[in-house]
Amino acid sequence: MLPKFHPSVFLGAVILLCTVWLWVRPPVSTVETVARRTPRPALVVPESIKLDTAILERYAGKYEGRGGFAVDLVLKDGKLLAQSAGVMPVPFELRATSETEFFLMGPTAPIGVDVKFDVARDGTVRSFAANTEYGLIEVKRVP
Repeated sequence: MLPKFHPSVFLGAVILLCTVWLWVRPPVSTVETVARRTPRPALVVPESIKLDTAILERYAGKYEGRGGFAVDLVLKDGKLLAQSAGVMPVPFELRATSETEFFLMGPTAPIGVDVKFDVARDGTVRSFAANTEYGLIEVKRVP
């Protein structure tokens, strides 16, 4: 025949056992569990080149992608700036690494987005692809 225990005695014994176990086990440092094992690498500012204003004017215009995403590229003070109403309320500068490849520069540091334009043989800009941490974003130029 099995001994019978009152439920409150059983519950009290379980709580006592858990309390002793938590008190005896070695403490876990919260700093170790939150801190990264290796520091996040800093974004390196790529070498940029200065392009002629006539070349930058080719890229200025409105571009649209999937889901209603739209971005405007404007030339201001010799700099190519990208701005989108919903995604980028502050304009970001596009700095050239070649005649068709750029990177987005934030107010103080690069953002980590590389942009490559699709230019036809006659010099017409058709679209661009932005390589972001979320994947490739392709947008086409609209008239």
